[in-house]
Amino acid sequence: MRLVRGIAVLSVASVGVLGLAACSSGTDAPASSSSASASSESDKAPAKEASSDLTAENFVQRITDAQIAAGSVSMATTTEVQGTSMDMAGDIVFKDGSQNLAMTMTVPGSGEMQVRFVDGIFYMNMGELSQNKFVAIDPADESNPMASSFEGLTEQMDPAASVEALEGAITSVEKEGEPVDLDGVKAQQYTVVVDTTKLTGSIKEQADAAGTALPETLTYQYWVDADDLMRKVVMDVMGTSMEMTFSNWGEDLQVVAPSADEISTEPLF
Repeated sequence: MRLVRGIAVLSVASVGVLGLAACSSGTDAPASSSSASASSESDKAPAKEASSDLTAENFVQRITDAQIAAGSVSMATTTEVQGTSMDMAGDIVFKDGSQNLAMTMTVPGSGEMQVRFVDGIFYMNMGELSQNKFVAIDPADESNPMASSFEGLTEQMDPAASVEALEGAITSVEKEGEPVDLDGVKAQQYTVVVDTTKLTGSIKEQADAAGTALPETLTYQYWVDADDLMRKVVMDVMGTSMEMTFSNWGEDLQVVAPSADEISTEPLF
């Protein structure tokens, strides 16, 4: 059960504003790519000029507002833990104050698995462990013994929740150099420092679920475009390094629940 919740927490935390799951000693790994964009980002109209530089006071709010306004994004994460490189990739669609997502990852020793979160329900295909089918888990279903392990994860899928959770925790946001080209889009680098002792709410729960004591501060490198959209995030802490890239902002990405014949009727445990 701990493994199942850990996988879900990693998939959720990886799409959060600061990706604190990278501090875990690791369950996520090489993954297949998700749906492709119908058009390249370089073909889009030029991004609007940012009204001002990002600061410690406005960073989370502006980043969160921008991603909700965009409505969708593809992300890819590479994490290195103790010499082992692990990847995860998928699509996210922001909907009605929550996120629908479809992620593919490989867990060391367990093979490839898929995680989806659609309209409040988690679906997990854990390969042979789930007979190569998805197990559906409703966190609100008190009759399901697995549901309690996912309690609180639904609230963590609210993008706006990170605003409250990180209020006062970001101690500094420093602009670094001039904008650089990332996949045809200009993005400004920022160094962001977070005081982990001031984390609250779902972000703190994600950090606790990672199972590793965090240092008092974490430092991230963000590359953000003129529309306040994240293009890349890099961090390195406690022997774990992570790079997240974001693309296909605003594209018509399809994230759907598994079909009935893809869902197992057998309990996972």
